[in-house]
Amino acid sequence: LQHYFIQSNLSRSMSVELVAPLITQALSAVKAEQDAAQEQLNTLKAQPDYATSLLFILLQQDAPLAARQMAGVLLKQFVEASWQECPHTATKETVKANILPGLGDNISKVRSSVAAVISEITCIDFPDHWPGLFDVLLGMMGSGDAHKVHGVMKVLAELASDITDDQVYTVAPVLFPQLVQLFHTESFGPGTRARVLSIFGVFTTLISHMDTVDNTANQSLLFPILPGLVDCTVGIIGRPVTVKEDYKLQTECVNFLSKLVQTFPKQMGDKVATALPVLWKLLTTNAENHLASVVNNPDYDDGDDVDSDGAELGFGNLVQAIFEFIQSLTEKKKYKAMIRNVLPDVVFYLITYLSIPEYQMELWDDDPEKYVEDDDEDSMNYTVRTAAMELLIDLSTELKTSYVEALMSAISRHISSCGPVAEGFNWKEYEACATAMNISGDAVEECVAANKVAFSFEGFYNSVVVPGLATDKPYLLGRLIWLTASYVKRLPGEVAMNTLLECIAKALQPGAAAPVMIGAMKGVYAMCAELETPEEKQVLRQPMELFIPSLLNLAGSLEGDLLMLCLDSLRVCLPVRPDIVALEADKVNKFLVELFVKHASDTFIVSQVNEVLMTLAEIAECRGSIQNTVVPVLLQILRTPAATSPKKQSEEDEEDMRSEVMDLLTVFIRKTPSPLPDIYVNEVFPAVLQFTLGAVKESTALLQSGGECVRACLAQGYPQVAALQLHGMSGMDLTLQLVARMLAPEVSEYGALYAGRLVSSLIKFAGSALNVNDILQAVLNKLSKCESPTIQQSMLVVFIKLFNHDLEGSMGFLQSITTPSGDNGLAFVLKAWCEIQELFTGEYETKAAVVALTKFLPLLLAPECHLAGILVSDDDMALEGGRITRSKKQQQEPTMIPITVKIFKILVQEFSNIMEEKEAEMQGDLSEEEGEEEEEEETQLMSIAQLAHYLGDDDDEDDDTKD
Repeated sequence: LQHYFIQSNLSRSMSVELVAPLITQALSAVKAEQDAAQEQLNTLKAQPDYATSLLFILLQQDAPLAARQMAGVLLKQFVEASWQECPHTATKETVKANILPGLGDNISKVRSSVAAVISEITCIDFPDHWPGLFDVLLGMMGSGDAHKVHGVMKVLAELASDITDDQVYTVAPVLFPQLVQLFHTESFGPGTRARVLSIFGVFTTLISHMDTVDNTANQSLLFPILPGLVDCTVGIIGRPVTVKEDYKLQTECVNFLSKLVQTFPKQMGDKVATALPVLWKLLTTNAENHLASVVNNPDYDDGDDVDSDGAELGFGNLVQAIFEFIQSLTEKKKYKAMIRNVLPDVVFYLITYLSIPEYQMELWDDDPEKYVEDDDEDSMNYTVRTAAMELLIDLSTELKTSYVEALMSAISRHISSCGPVAEGFNWKEYEACATAMNISGDAVEECVAANKVAFSFEGFYNSVVVPGLATDKPYLLGRLIWLTASYVKRLPGEVAMNTLLECIAKALQPGAAAPVMIGAMKGVYAMCAELETPEEKQVLRQPMELFIPSLLNLAGSLEGDLLMLCLDSLRVCLPVRPDIVALEADKVNKFLVELFVKHASDTFIVSQVNEVLMTLAEIAECRGSIQNTVVPVLLQILRTPAATSPKKQSEEDEEDMRSEVMDLLTVFIRKTPSPLPDIYVNEVFPAVLQFTLGAVKESTALLQSGGECVRACLAQGYPQVAALQLHGMSGMDLTLQLVARMLAPEVSEYGALYAGRLVSSLIKFAGSALNVNDILQAVLNKLSKCESPTIQQSMLVVFIKLFNHDLEGSMGFLQSITTPSGDNGLAFVLKAWCEIQELFTGEYETKAAVVALTKFLPLLLAPECHLAGILVSDDDMALEGGRITRSKKQQQEPTMIPITVKIFKILVQEFSNIMEEKEAEMQGDLSEEEGEEEEEEETQLMSIAQLAHYLGDDDDEDDDTKD
């Protein structure tokens, strides 16, 4: 390798001599030395030859590997942070001219570092400022040097995603033949060949999307090479594995097939028929080996299945890919029958792959929270078990009846072929069968209830649950408790019910194994959800005397996901026996508010605590305790300066907890009957008002929460708020002051979003006691300055509610005022309203607007009405970045039509929408299950009177009554 520029300038440059020892120091095990070295390296970044010095060290073959890798990391960081703004053009050109040979370095980790740096540079410079890069890479690909090819593949894997549609026509014809040749050449190794398929996958997605503007792109660029590529892919999948890296290649082959099935289902028909038997053989013949080598092997280490790049290897990764392939087939009607024909075997082997591996149990034993996370249907931790669960759920949705039949058959096969549950690892097979039944509950219940499948839960209970509960295996016990609770309505008799309740009570006691406790908490939640009516819940009344205190006791010792699970279970228990918690209301509320403060930085736990507190607010006997124990603490947080207020963590920044505090106070107030207790009127209302006034320019979240809390006070205690006197101002004066601040011209338009709702509440409750004219003028002024349709809607709804209440009076008032630009108020409101009506969101707001328009139309059609001459835009509207844009004729003047025509068109469209909704309701949800044909139901047109009734023509309706 030649580094002419760098080497010839070393004598004139001190950077290499300075950087090299600093890199060595940065690798020190002493943190103080690391920090000192990093600080000095930061000071050298401004030097013109800093980047070239790092490159020299990275490419210096006799330098220590750790130093070369560190140089690569520092150079990559420099490119990420400083490349674009770097003024030293010569330095950047030197790096680009000298770095490419590093892709052929003898050491894989160095090649990876070089490729990472090149990829970062290409994100900024390619193609405009590095036009020759692609030709050099193609030349290195054709060199036959395995090291160079390996390095180039790493760069192309990153570069492919940055190729534009226009560049594809130039790049693909040159690149694809070389990639195909590489893929067919076994000497390049499984890792490089896997990366070739990954690159093809990126191009497949890109070219398929181009088909919308060029329907020849697929035909000319992809289809000529795909048949041979797919045949080779299927052949590789069917070959025996000789080294672990073969799994990586096979996995990528299956992933590529899945992408092709999803992208080109029609063209892949014959190829799928060829590939499926190969994949099926691979899945079935290796099932027993998977159980022996992974699931039941205490010495198995999943960390061994990782290559030098950190990519996962091993059979488990391949199995997950096969599951995803099967899932992609079930999503296409063309292939559903193919899967349905082998569904009993598919489900049987999926249950096999559900078995819990020993290594995973060790992880869960050390961290029970991870068990909760991994066992969740929405878990993001992908393992063979979670992949099998996901596919079972997908099959239960796509092939419901056939799936349930296959599930019953598969479970019967497993249990009949399995030995006694207490022997060896047999309990895992029982647990897998129970898990399959657990996650398939909705499908099973639906099919059994509709008499589509004959199923006896009693038989399953006696053959799986009874022997399983007699073991001492925590993961099996916890699963069976949760399962039987989920099927509580189908338990075979009183003995089974008592057994379940006794198991839960025992599992909720201190000292119970974590998996059993987790199963019990999930079981409590499941029973409360399944037993819906008061009569059904009677069976839980006495057990709750043990469950509720036990859950409260557990909550004090749990953290993270376990605490959230416990609180969620507690929340659904409270309505069953409110009298239990009422006796200890002060103790419970104090405990919950302590949790609120203690976990202030955890948004999820705080949300769960809030849910429990909101449930307690529904219980009349607990409201006094809430006011005495919870509200004072919340007020203290509200009055605390932001700098010292408890924080919550978010992805972008830290925001104080006071938004959640006000949301919680809002619920407490809404749940409290009128008249409101003094603490809400004399302390909460002033504190919230004062805080919200100061937060107008600070945060829209705080503004929303504060505005809603003030609205709650008006809704539940308007006479008390009106009579309140603070520092010479009434409660209404303070509320009007808040509205004025929200609508002030200098405040962001998003601050006005919540002013509209507050104004509507003021007008509703205060009515003639307010100076409505000034408020409405402020609303109109803000409306005239708004660009966001969401904000415009909020302002318009104020006038829409007035129109529904008093049309002529409201019209008269608006005709008497003008916007800041001099437009007539009524004309401006009508025009703005009609132009964004199609963008309205919210069922109530849309309904109120349509009802108001039906009242307007007759007036506007009257001969003496001059407003009929108002012209409004008839162009379709679209949202881009929260702003209104014209979706058509962007460079032309908008099409203008009379407002009467516009209103009529809006009403016709709304009528059409209602008809579609009603037809959908009458026909029910259409399902693709089993390819069954649904009978069409006749619908009748509604009369205008029926339409008005369907819309709910209620002048006085306000969303305050719905909160």
